Amino acid sequence: MTTNSQSTIFGQEMAETHDESQEKSRDVWSAEGVSAYQPIIGIPILVKQGSQGPVLMADAVGAWAIERIRARVLLIPLWPFPTHTHIYQSLWSLIQSIDGLLLPAGIQGTDWYAVWKAGEQKPGPENRPIAWEIALAQLATYMGMPVLAIADGAEKWNCALGGTRREPPGESDQITTLPPEDWARHTIRVRAQSALASALQPAVRRQDGEQPWEMVFMPQRGVERLACGLGSCAQTEDGSMAAFERSDGVFGLGMLGRCDWGLDQEYVTVVFAAFLQACRSFNDTRRQQEGWRSMRDELCSKISILVAQNLPLLSNSHQRT
Repeated sequence: MTTNSQSTIFGQEMAETHDESQEKSRDVWSAEGVSAYQPIIGIPILVKQGSQGPVLMADAVGAWAIERIRARVLLIPLWPFPTHTHIYQSLWSLIQSIDGLLLPAGIQGTDWYAVWKAGEQKPGPENRPIAWEIALAQLATYMGMPVLAIADGAEKWNCALGGTRREPPGESDQITTLPPEDWARHTIRVRAQSALASALQPAVRRQDGEQPWEMVFMPQRGVERLACGLGSCAQTEDGSMAAFERSDGVFGLGMLGRCDWGLDQEYVTVVFAAFLQACRSFNDTRRQQEGWRSMRDELCSKISILVAQNLPLLSNSHQRT
């Protein structure tokens, strides 16, 4: 699903081209045309101040999955520094160094959403790294950079764009301490006509037909309301949302299950391969357009205004229910 070259980089023009045919966009999700270039995938890691000094809070499975598909990993430590009005400008040099963004699952026993919401009332070192991660996701998405978000990362991406997370019905302490072997395993049903369904066709052909796709889900997590510009693309057997994607054809996929645990599955391998190819395409387009570098202040200022006014960062031209 390739967007036109201008909409891939320039956020303002991206919103203006959402009404174009999505047939132009199919190549971005295609795993064909693999080149020798190994894209650089940025993976944010929260930094917490411990009794013995800084502690990196990260689930390493996502980074391992990226390395396994032969991409390069750039770990992005997010320190508990205060945010400021020029936060997107501060992230601009970093965003130039990567070709795609992976928002990984969080650490077992933690609830990022509770920490983030507490920061709205009392900002502090505990929630500042999450605020930086949210800003990084907003900037990458607005620029049209490929984003793959997994589990907690998918929740963060949706909330960064204006969506909401589903509140757990029970005690959060009991939920976050449930061991992984007790997490629910669900069968995934991919929505027809979605970009995800198109990307999975090579796996379907290689398996001589559709095979069940099972995925492990962290307990009592999920999406209550999708942000503008995102659409559901997969459900579990009980009708709960399992995955969502950008509705404008640019590669952006949120998997609410731990797909990074299933690289031995054909479907998951194809998803990561599609992400890799989208990152290559983004790098190629960016190298061909030097003008985007001069748009830093204009683009970052526009994001700041949209976020401050609670306006959508993505168009809902192709919004699905």
